[in-house]
Amino acid sequence: MSGDLLIYGAGGAGRELAFALSLDKSPETSWQVKGFIDDTKHLWGQRVNDVPILGGFDYLSNCSANIAVTVLDDPLIRRNLILRIKKNNNIKFPVIISPSSIVSPYVEWGEGCIVALPNNCITVNIKLGDFVWINGANRIGHDTTIGAYTVIFTGILFGGGVSIGSGCVIGSGVVILPKRKIGDGSIIGGGSVVSKDIPPGVVAAGVPAKIIREIK
Repeated sequence: MSGDLLIYGAGGAGRELAFALSLDKSPETSWQVKGFIDDTKHLWGQRVNDVPILGGFDYLSNCSANIAVTVLDDPLIRRNLILRIKKNNNIKFPVIISPSSIVSPYVEWGEGCIVALPNNCITVNIKLGDFVWINGANRIGHDTTIGAYTVIFTGILFGGGVSIGSGCVIGSGVVILPKRKIGDGSIIGGGSVVSKDIPPGVVAAGVPAKIIREIK
């Protein structure tokens, strides 16, 4: 797809997405970032990396636009924000794929999925839920499923047949061995190796990854 785009969040993730999209010069695939939406009031009216900050959440009330939400601190916060935005039926959440990523045509995309940075390799027969965020330099093997609102950071290796639940956070540099499962809402610490299934609602880390605590 292509067209005009607003980015919700002028933090690091939003600015990186805007930069990555600026690298695509094709009129058939490129997104033109028209502005940031950010709830930090003192930024309103300023420009960040030559992109204007148009206003906060209320700016969207009478808006008709494509939007990418880059608020990533907590999947639940991100989900609730998106549900609030969706009350405006004139706002759309397109699938966005940054240039130079290798993506097979055999991927099932949920609404609002974002491949934010370059150098991903997303192979065949992969299913992504709504609003999955994939950062950069990841390798996602065949027959992987990733649940809605899950955040995939950078440099992660997914073996074939991996299953990730909804609302998970997978830290940078993680290796997930083939056919392993990670339950809903779990967090995997950066640099971990997931060699066994991880239950829902826990923080796990280490080599191999072990449960550190439950998420209350």
